[in-house]
Amino acid sequence: MRDLFMNPRLAGVFPQFAPGEKLQNVYSFAQTEKRVRDYLVAALNGTITADGSIAVKGKQPAVLSRVRALQAVIEGFINDMPKVVQALRKNAPLYLPYATLKQLEDTKTTAGKIKAMRAVMDNFQYNPDLGALNSVKKENPEQFDRNKKAWEKKVGYRRLKKV
Repeated sequence: MRDLFMNPRLAGVFPQFAPGEKLQNVYSFAQTEKRVRDYLVAALNGTITADGSIAVKGKQPAVLSRVRALQAVIEGFINDMPKVVQALRKNAPLYLPYATLKQLEDTKTTAGKIKAMRAVMDNFQYNPDLGALNSVKKENPEQFDRNKKAWEKKVGYRRLKKV
């Protein structure tokens, strides 16, 4: 968890926590807004203007499309903050379909960032080590069981747990 969420090299892929930041289950609107703004600046390769808005290079429709694509993933992350903080406190292991952190650092496209964020969110949904209880997506029980088994196979969970 800390390798992903407290690693400045991954600021453009995952929202970051400062190393000395006190981890809380609930953050104020201002703290959440700052975290989302900082993430969008990093993820969209933008800058913050003098008036506090985000400036991003590119044609407006393309920029808006990238922001909209990231919106659901960011909201899912923010809405699941208690699980994120709990896992960070424990420095819980994550099972991801990536062999190295370098693969994540090299993620440049919006689609790649969404894929990486969803892979982490799937850990909160399906990883028994994190107390996964179908709380992120709220799937019906049959769908949850199917998706959990698919997740375990995708990340090699059973194989890794036996080692």
